[in-house]
Amino acid sequence: MRILLSTLSLLCIGFQSFSQKVDSLNIYSPSMEKEVKTLVIRPATPTKKKTPTVYILHGYSGYPKRTITQDIPALLKLSKDLKMTFVLPDGNYDSWYVDGELKNSKYETFIANELVSYIQNHYKSDPLKTAIMGWSMGGHGALYIGSRHKNTFKAIGSLCGVMDFTPYGKHYGVPKTLGDNPENWTKYTVMSQIEKLKNTPQQILISCGTEDPLIGQNRKLHQELITLGIPHIYEERPGAHNAAYWSEAAITQLLQLNQFFADHE
Repeated sequence: MRILLSTLSLLCIGFQSFSQKVDSLNIYSPSMEKEVKTLVIRPATPTKKKTPTVYILHGYSGYPKRTITQDIPALLKLSKDLKMTFVLPDGNYDSWYVDGELKNSKYETFIANELVSYIQNHYKSDPLKTAIMGWSMGGHGALYIGSRHKNTFKAIGSLCGVMDFTPYGKHYGVPKTLGDNPENWTKYTVMSQIEKLKNTPQQILISCGTEDPLIGQNRKLHQELITLGIPHIYEERPGAHNAAYWSEAAITQLLQLNQFFADHE
């Protein structure tokens, strides 16, 4: 597999006080034949020990730099305090993190295979302590990809996640990737992947604000998981579909992931 590093630089964006390294990369995707911008936040202190790694997927219209400046600014301090590596790939605005049918948009393949391979080959990333999480569109991506790649991601988390984009996907870029017929979109939703989570050893984390328009979808997923006897942690707290909610909820999930990894050493 050919994966090229074309750009590696230390971002100096006012976070030096946390003594964290933020590598700005362009990682070549063989499946899409293009480079994908990716930020890697890693503890600055050298260590021989492999570190837990969490892949963090942004929401619709987001991008990696905005993640650390607006969406989850605590990531830099958390990387230092928890000694974790965070990988933030660009989701191309509205890819929904799936392998598309109409164009060369292979974000599931890129993240689950090409990106993970690159990170594990170039960083001290522990394959036994690897998780994926995200919010909104990224929450969809984390649960969709995580449920389909259980051997890669030992834990999966969603914040305000979209569990079924079929009702409104035409307004959020889905037709560009999957075509105009919503009936063909169903197999790409989180709800279509629930059966794959039966008997999974993965930790599953789901969080949503009580004033979020997606709360109904999240409650439905929660009930389906209960019905199927699939262990998971589900949280509701006051909040809407905005950074004020997921920036705080992300801290909770990352602390839970840290405990999960510590318990499985």
